Amino acid sequence: MQTFTLLALPALSDNYIWLLHDGRQALAVDPGQAAPVQRALAQGGLELAGILVTHHHADHTGGAAALHAATGAPVFGPAQVSLPSPTPLTLVQGGDAVPLLGLP
Repeated sequence: MQTFTLLALPALSDNYIWLLHDGRQALAVDPGQAAPVQRALAQGGLELAGILVTHHHADHTGGAAALHAATGAPVFGPAQVSLPSPTPLTLVQGGDAVPLLGLP
């Protein structure tokens, strides 16, 4: 059984970025800023395996482009809305799988 750790990284003045990791690879959810994610990755010796954005607000997408540029991590986002995110952006919708961290 695989074990995961979920970290809440404070961002901006009133937000959090969620970082799910297995001790080696991490998934950043709604990275409003790149710096908190980059610090957590460096401190934990983690590789960024993917970025998931849940909606188009800048406080949830603001760091996605910088993280993608720095790591090459794929970016996944909802197909229903247009996101100001880096390309390539993999569009997902209900029922789709995001194959990261060894999860199906």
